[in-house]
Amino acid sequence: MKRYHIYLLIWGLFLFALALIPGRISAEQRFPMDKVLHFFAFSYLGYLTARSLGWWGLLGIAAFGVGNEFLQYLSPGRQVAFLDLASNELGIIAGFFIGYLRRRRALSAN
Repeated sequence: MKRYHIYLLIWGLFLFALALIPGRISAEQRFPMDKVLHFFAFSYLGYLTARSLGWWGLLGIAAFGVGNEFLQYLSPGRQVAFLDLASNELGIIAGFFIGYLRRRRALSAN
């Protein structure tokens, strides 16, 4: 098993576990930092997908991003938010293309 497959599995399980953590009520924020965190967490997932699975993994990991957001229905105090879902998917796409370009460069160097 390639190392990026292992990293992808571990990071996916980590994000899965984070979605199940119960939420708490917090004050309204001027700048929604959680959207930025969603973007970067899922961009790393997209990057790892590109490095390990290639184009075939993009559809599956995009479905994981949607499913992970809806998984929050199972956690008390959490809710599904469209902007979080959009941040997940945009992060996956951005990370995937960065990983795809790096993978293509690594393959052409060999």
